[in-house]
Amino acid sequence: MEAVLSYLFIALSDISFMLAMLVIVLVSACFLGRYIKITRKMVIATCGVLIFQIVFLVGMEIILKIRFPEAYEILDNMSNTDMMTEGDSQYDLVKTFSDMASLILNGGVFIYAFIFYLLAYKEKRLFRATESLICLWLYYQYINNMIMYTYVYFRGGKFELLDEIYFNVGGIENIIIQDVMIGSAFIISVVLFLILYFVYFKKKRFYVVRVRDRILFVVWLVIFVYFPSLPMYYSEMPGRYKMLSYVFGALLPVLGGLAPIILVMTVAEKNLREKNEYQETYLTAELEYIEQYKRTQTETRAFRHDIINNLSLTNMMLDEGKVEEASQHLKELLGSVRALSPSIITGDEMLDCIVSMKVDKMKEIGLDYSLDGVIDGGLHMKPMDVCSIFANALDNAIEAASKCMDTESEKVSQKESEKESGITAGENKAPRVDLKIKRTEKFFIVRISNSAKEKVDVEKLFMSSGYTSKNDKEHHGFGLRNIRDSAEKYDGLVKAESDDNTFALSVMIPRK
Repeated sequence: MEAVLSYLFIALSDISFMLAMLVIVLVSACFLGRYIKITRKMVIATCGVLIFQIVFLVGMEIILKIRFPEAYEILDNMSNTDMMTEGDSQYDLVKTFSDMASLILNGGVFIYAFIFYLLAYKEKRLFRATESLICLWLYYQYINNMIMYTYVYFRGGKFELLDEIYFNVGGIENIIIQDVMIGSAFIISVVLFLILYFVYFKKKRFYVVRVRDRILFVVWLVIFVYFPSLPMYYSEMPGRYKMLSYVFGALLPVLGGLAPIILVMTVAEKNLREKNEYQETYLTAELEYIEQYKRTQTETRAFRHDIINNLSLTNMMLDEGKVEEASQHLKELLGSVRALSPSIITGDEMLDCIVSMKVDKMKEIGLDYSLDGVIDGGLHMKPMDVCSIFANALDNAIEAASKCMDTESEKVSQKESEKESGITAGENKAPRVDLKIKRTEKFFIVRISNSAKEKVDVEKLFMSSGYTSKNDKEHHGFGLRNIRDSAEKYDGLVKAESDDNTFALSVMIPRK
């Protein structure tokens, strides 16, 4: 029974570590802006920790049995409840092997975790893997120290308990604290994994914690890794200190959980502000559409009122032989009809609104633009998602193209100076944004291309969800993530292409 329980807690410890590895991956995706996909292969790969432990234990037993038979016999005859102290004759030998085994085992699983993270990331692998390994180490130190010190404080804050944990080998007290730590760490890892995966990752609730907040959080972790041990060195004042131990033991988990709660609340509030901004863009587009519709209806009613009179007047001119006057009148009448027709027609009402708004912005900036193609029957998407995809895409295109305005001004000045010098210059093209709609058998493809100052690293653009060329990196650079997430809701695809002076983003939405 004792052996079964021992193996059970070893398995729980390994599973807890495997879950912790995935927890760090989920934290990177949900709170650090890393683009990561949780795959079945990734989950299976964590089982390497369990395999490593089994191979290590079997290998260590074989090595001990062959090379160190005396130590093997002592360890083999020891029960988990047997305790060896510094006064025992075999203490140094057993303690040395115990420490070495613990060091090799812990070092091995962390090396395996590093390799796991190295393969999990697609961009800046060495940096990301190192970052994740540090987070994993802090996580384990934080959780284990919190559990251990909370246990010790609830046991009356006895300093002797730590002596038994750190300096003695075996013993019932050591077994209890190890079982408590393994069981508690397992429960915490399971809860964290379930919350991160089902509440955040699966529902695509991604937040990006600012660098300042990350530093504060790490400082908080370090404080709570080492601070609880300080009162242990003051073993006097029995009664008052014992009461302090119970109070501190009760408050420790609360204080330890305060920083993550505040952090999550902060980033959630930031995300809410971002959503409100998108909602505001959406409502602005809707209001613009309503206003445009009202204006069109008013103009249509006025035109319908006058059309009969205008046609009668034209007919009268023709009867009187005034052909030129009638022709001129018809031209004016056709101009009025064209004015009533919408200038932007994409085939989707919400997209019409968004493109109309962005065209006005392009006219104001001085960018050239073009629209080609129609979506037959509309996109069949929620208006908010249409806004999230195409408002973001067009904003990015306009911003990139507008950065070429200074470059073009420099080219114009250079061209004028070359003309003055008698040098023939090449044709100068103004910065522009083009929107083309194509239809295939299965997809509507909306391609938005724009002038660019230089070639864009497309792989970096998609692998790093927080990539941005703006100085304000805390509030920008996440438009592509919203575009990609909104398109994936409809089983759509997003693709980007770039050359030295053009960038193009293609959004493919399945046809219904």
